[in-house]
Amino acid sequence: MSLRSAPAALLAALALLTAGCGGDDEKSGTDKARSESSGTRGTVPADVATDPQTVPEQTETVPSTTAQDNGGTKSPEKQRGGAGDEVPNATQALVTGQGGKLSPSAISVPPFIAIRVVLRSADGGAYTLRGQGRSLQAKGRGGRASSSFDGLRPGKSLKLAGPQGTVTVSANAEPGP
Repeated sequence: MSLRSAPAALLAALALLTAGCGGDDEKSGTDKARSESSGTRGTVPADVATDPQTVPEQTETVPSTTAQDNGGTKSPEKQRGGAGDEVPNATQALVTGQGGKLSPSAISVPPFIAIRVVLRSADGGAYTLRGQGRSLQAKGRGGRASSSFDGLRPGKSLKLAGPQGTVTVSANAEPGP
């Protein structure tokens, strides 16, 4: 090899090395265009006799051009229970009616988290609670009624009253188990 051909060989080797580098898993715009244009082409089965005048036209199937191919599954947002916005977060305040009385009379909940008040009849009697323009009535053994209320600011409370007693729900508990 002569001195003049050595630099040319070195440049050619470097060009080959840099062309092989990469590792980008995403397709570039030209790769996408190539894969979309090379879709599946229809063919005539081998066991069908073909008459040159009745050969069916070839059709081309082009893959959809969605922003992301996720293997046919829905995005987590669209799946049941995904992303957490299907059912708002709430804390439960369970009030039980038994023997003509409601208990507990005071319930602590974390501030700012919605409250789901559940009134339950343990003895089959009729129990009622009213507050903030809502009414809950549970009758019959195991009867239940529930209503959701907006979260409370720290130190604030929600008063629910009925003929069997008053229940106060206060936002003074720490969130968590």
